[in-house]
Amino acid sequence: MSAAETEKSQPRILIAQTRGKTERKIIEDWYRKHEAPTCEIIYIDYPKLDTSRATPQLRKRLAQGDNPLLCPLRIAWQPKSRNGKPQVYLRDIITLGDPRSPREYAKILIAKYQVERVKVLEGEPATLTELRAIWQSQSSNNVEREFARFVVRRATLALERATSQHLGPQYKMPKLVREEIRSSNRFKEGLRQLAEQKQLPIEQAELLADKALKELASGFTPMGLDINLIMGRILYRRGYVEQLDIDCQQIETVRAAVNGKSAIILPSHRSNMDVGVMSVALHEADLPRTSTLGGINMSFWPMGYIMRRSGVIFIRRDIRSDPVYRWVLKEYLGYMVEKRFSLQWYIEGTRSRTGKSLPPKLGLLKYVVDAYRDGRCDDIALIPASTTYDQLNEVKGYAGEAMGIAKKKEDLKWMINYFKSAHGRFGRIYVRFGQPLSLSSYFGSQKEACQLSDSEYQLALQKLAFEISWRINQATPITAISLITMTALSAFRQALSFEQLKMALREFVHYTELNSAPMTASAKRLLCDEGIQDELDALINQGLIHAETEGPESVYTINRDAHVAASYYRNWVIHHFLDSAIAELALTAAASKKDSNQAVTVFWDTAYQLRDLLKFDFFFLEKNQFRKSLTNRLHLINDNWEHAISENSTSTATLLDAMKPITADSVVRSFLESYWVVANCLQLKSDKPIIADHSFFSFCAGAARQYLLQKRIIHSEAASIHLFKTGLQLAENRGVISDDGVYQASQGHAFINELELLLQLSDLRFESARRTFNYRFFNRAQHND
Repeated sequence: MSAAETEKSQPRILIAQTRGKTERKIIEDWYRKHEAPTCEIIYIDYPKLDTSRATPQLRKRLAQGDNPLLCPLRIAWQPKSRNGKPQVYLRDIITLGDPRSPREYAKILIAKYQVERVKVLEGEPATLTELRAIWQSQSSNNVEREFARFVVRRATLALERATSQHLGPQYKMPKLVREEIRSSNRFKEGLRQLAEQKQLPIEQAELLADKALKELASGFTPMGLDINLIMGRILYRRGYVEQLDIDCQQIETVRAAVNGKSAIILPSHRSNMDVGVMSVALHEADLPRTSTLGGINMSFWPMGYIMRRSGVIFIRRDIRSDPVYRWVLKEYLGYMVEKRFSLQWYIEGTRSRTGKSLPPKLGLLKYVVDAYRDGRCDDIALIPASTTYDQLNEVKGYAGEAMGIAKKKEDLKWMINYFKSAHGRFGRIYVRFGQPLSLSSYFGSQKEACQLSDSEYQLALQKLAFEISWRINQATPITAISLITMTALSAFRQALSFEQLKMALREFVHYTELNSAPMTASAKRLLCDEGIQDELDALINQGLIHAETEGPESVYTINRDAHVAASYYRNWVIHHFLDSAIAELALTAAASKKDSNQAVTVFWDTAYQLRDLLKFDFFFLEKNQFRKSLTNRLHLINDNWEHAISENSTSTATLLDAMKPITADSVVRSFLESYWVVANCLQLKSDKPIIADHSFFSFCAGAARQYLLQKRIIHSEAASIHLFKTGLQLAENRGVISDDGVYQASQGHAFINELELLLQLSDLRFESARRTFNYRFFNRAQHND
């Protein structure tokens, strides 16, 4: 007998999950048309009936000892079709409630007049024997009552899969995660071992684990997702162009990468809008919906209630002292990737307050890689992503935090004020995806991944995280405002006329095109006068640029006290010009060397020195790739550049003069100045152990303001607490501070001397760059270019 004939000859039991009389009537009508009279049907209230309970009728039927085929059923209510596909509008929710679970009177009307919006969903059937075998393999509890609960859960999960196929990948939602995890042998045994290891009573461990699972459970619903999408669109459309700018080719690359496997979306984090923007972008691209991990500080009412139902998983900020929570979180993420659900989190851990990417956090990444090594999934796709804004209203707040102003606490009042501040004309939002990574291609097979020693595994994780961050940066498009602020922040320390600004911006745009770096349409418009003027007007309205118009011609400069805010936009794209800036300083060092035979060695020594100094603020390629990148940059000027350097200082200076655009002062100088401030403050505070607290960083900020007034440093954005933190990290790495915070005088002096020599080198490059720029502008004016 064939499998089909066997299935047909088996007794069938329909497990119908219904909500109300109308749905039961629809199921009964469908049953009369499609099923044999011998087929049984058992109704289960859904979702009012807790999935941990089963009906007496079902328990009695399961105990009869035969092997029926269990077939789950449910009614799917379709929203109205708009623009060729079902869509939910805010007015639908207000008038009908959830369009996918309408009120009873609406169900009657829809079933009578809009039959096309009603569908009976059939979940994948399973025999009683198959279900019992699965239950026994997953659970140590052989109580028959528990088996009935298990059958209800499996029916629900089968119907959720059918619902996901019906609605599309955007509505693929994890259901019963808490119940499935809690009832598994893996979880019970792991919790028992953890309790023994930590010497906790098993009852206490179970209470803590239940609390953590309840806290993590997202409560995903289609309506929750619809509300999230509506709110996201309402919020960002208050200030930005209605349509998101998404690269369609990148979407297809992502779709191919995530096909048939769990995906982890890892976006940059610039704004509180990022969650809503990425949700809309994924939904409109018909990509799988992600469960987004976010800080529990955003779980205040009503945000927490709404976001949980749209798939947000709130996690605690500091979990180092809670081993049970850490273990439960690891198991939760392992379950999600095992069941091929997609996740999303910000690998930086928090919003960037400087504009540039922050060092990646390894914790969550390690948990999902551990799941891969444990064999819980065949592969995981890692998708770097970038969300970029033409303008960002939060920048002024970030600038305040950089200068020491306390961050405002997120609550209902904060949410209302944030919504109000989102109104304006801020341009476009750009969503970009970097080249995907897969764990199987990165680590090899699961067996190979497990063979790594602890130290090798930790190093591989760090490299993976940095590779993801590097790919996020490479995907981040260069915007017009970023280029203008980069130019104006250096501006050869003077205001620029419109024509001078235009010449500098053209050099940036041409260089970007030459290197095939991603660029927005607004950046390309900087090749025309109208495009430049539009962006200048936007920056003037935002208070970042000052235009002095009374005189022979208008000149433009960064507004007083706006340097830190302007540097935020510059830092969005600073990584695209970092190699060029390092090459400029390395060439300057080579040109200042009297012995030309050593010039090439000096060039590379300086380049590697800068790479090492800046490693806590930027993501660099491996040493050989970094060398290749600098070589390619200089090949754009002279294919035989190393020979030119070794000839004499004049030929090296000629190479420097040919560097377009000029970047060293704008890209690197402020970081070196900030490190120098920290180095001096460490020396001034050397009489006591150094504590990296608010008091120390406030002292650094005060010293930086004094040094600015004394012209000992030039760039105002160097007085940033965020840069002081990486400067202190660098000092610790150089051995300036011992493990117990004691200042090491010899290393401290060497650190200060190293930075001062590089700042002197930066001064030399600045002077030569200003001469070169003025010469180019004079020639351009002479030829009316």
